[in-house]
Amino acid sequence: MNRLVEYGSVEAIPFYDCSNKTFDEWEKTGVKKGWFGYPLVIFGVFIEFLYIPIIYIIIKTKLIRHACYKIILMLAMIDMSATCCSCLITGPLLIIGSVFCMYPTFTYVAGGFVLNTWCMACAATVSLFANRIISIGFREYADVIEKKLAYSSIAFVLFYGFYIYYFTPSIVYNSDIMAWLPDPLSEDVPSPEAAAMYKNTIQAWNNWIFVTCMFVLFSVYFAMVKRLARGQKSKASKAIFIQCSIICFFNTATALVYNALAIVTPAPWILAFGQICWACNHACPALIYVTMNDTIRREFYRLVFRIKAREINKILLKLDVSESGRRDIKCCCQEHNAI
Repeated sequence: MNRLVEYGSVEAIPFYDCSNKTFDEWEKTGVKKGWFGYPLVIFGVFIEFLYIPIIYIIIKTKLIRHACYKIILMLAMIDMSATCCSCLITGPLLIIGSVFCMYPTFTYVAGGFVLNTWCMACAATVSLFANRIISIGFREYADVIEKKLAYSSIAFVLFYGFYIYYFTPSIVYNSDIMAWLPDPLSEDVPSPEAAAMYKNTIQAWNNWIFVTCMFVLFSVYFAMVKRLARGQKSKASKAIFIQCSIICFFNTATALVYNALAIVTPAPWILAFGQICWACNHACPALIYVTMNDTIRREFYRLVFRIKAREINKILLKLDVSESGRRDIKCCCQEHNAI
């Protein structure tokens, strides 16, 4: 975004000039895909409305006092922003068949926001699980270090997000390719100078580091919870395994598709799959919160469906865990992100 400040307008930035074609000519280079765009918009609206009561519950029930939930709250807000990008912005662009040069300023600014929310979500997710692993591994010092870790993580995520948004090249959408690209495809003849201007090394490194960290952290986290469950096949430890698998799948798929896009143009079905994984990556935390996080699920049912607390407790008490096993798992999981 610093280039926009430096040059004064998007089309004044070198190699982002769209004057070589008219609007109608640029419009013909796009492809309208309402069959994909409309479902994205509907899905995005549903997820945004789902996050609202979740955030309200975290604040109302004072879960926010727990260090872990401070990061969860931040991550929920980032995921809401990212859902806006992956569904509520991308969907309409697919519907109208947009390319960069149709709406250069909007697309450029939105692209910076897209990249910003993705990288912030990556950093917040890694920070959250690093926080939980450290808290479980050093349980005797948890009261001392948890808040410091949480505030440090939040400060890091916010700083990282600002750096990504302001100091790295933006990405722009192309409906024909169905992806956000570093290259606006505004040049008739690509040149090495233009490629250097578009290149965003930070995005690729972010994705590779994120995938590696998530694989390691989720593996360690699940192993630690399994050990605390004392080998019992509890629903709590099984739920954590399911959550780990879901999040790792969508995270990894999205990151790998976009990293591959920097090298080759994948088949359309792979690009559509990457778009779906991107949307689901920021949506599934909300779905997991209301289905697998006992505290949020209980309050959600009470708030949204008006189910009485006694009826909710009957459902939640059906765990195949001994009392001692349940207590141990609760110690490490009552604040876990369920993401």
